[in-house]
Amino acid sequence: MKKAFSLIEIIVVIVVISIIASFLISKYATSINSTVKTTVKADIALINSAITKKNTKNILLNKSKITYLDNAMTNQKGLEIFDNILQVPMISTSSSQKELGKWIKISNNKYRVYLSKLEFLEYRFKNDSFSCVSDLKLCKEFE
Repeated sequence: MKKAFSLIEIIVVIVVISIIASFLISKYATSINSTVKTTVKADIALINSAITKKNTKNILLNKSKITYLDNAMTNQKGLEIFDNILQVPMISTSSSQKELGKWIKISNNKYRVYLSKLEFLEYRFKNDSFSCVSDLKLCKEFE
């Protein structure tokens, strides 16, 4: 008697493994997307809270309100951004890298964060407010 697998048995096993793998891969992709969105929401809340805290502190000390969030150069990877308001600054990425969930300084008062390789949120610091200037529907999702 032979103790080998037939071609049909091998094909059935490969098909079953492929089906299981396709479900796992889709769940993994959804999980990563959800994690990035949660991180970005937390970052936005942290930045807004830090701006309010810093302005309150400056008012109590009779100092002027904050006019900038950091001194970092624009569109540079690996720089500390939001260091004027956060105790532990965030590390920037660049628009060529487009690292998911990391912030990019676009101009002196504009910042961008990528949710996917094609989708991003853009925020502006103006009049003591860090507000979304992207698509209204996308902004509402993150407020």
